[in-house]
Amino acid sequence: MWHGPFRVAETVDRHAVRLETASTEYRLFPIVHVSKLKLVKSYPERPTSTLANREADRVDFDEGLLPEDSWERELEEDEYEVERIPDVRSSKKTRYGRTRREYLVFWKGYAEPSWVDETDLNCGALLRDFDRGRTDRNRFETMQSHEE
Repeated sequence: MWHGPFRVAETVDRHAVRLETASTEYRLFPIVHVSKLKLVKSYPERPTSTLANREADRVDFDEGLLPEDSWERELEEDEYEVERIPDVRSSKKTRYGRTRREYLVFWKGYAEPSWVDETDLNCGALLRDFDRGRTDRNRFETMQSHEE
């Protein structure tokens, strides 16, 4: 993938040059190795025209106009929605020696929680939030134990 074309502003040393990137939309480090440079004349098939973005052609999606449930996907018959995850425990080991985890899951619309294997859950954001909160609590407890 090629970027540019850029003008060479100065030669830093035998193997590096500084490119003029100030008037472009590229955000890159302006000093590059000479082996990464190609002459524009050597590649005439490179497109030179730029796309014109007119204001009238833009489509503006306003979240306020979208229905409330437009971001929620429909659940299948054998899927249930997770309300919250309060606890985790170690489960059996796999044949590769990795310990599986089971999460205590409260389901929306059900009173009783159940222990579910981590591979059977499809709620990545809730799992990440729970694991991050658990890690933060463990770090805080470690900090408190060192203060005593």
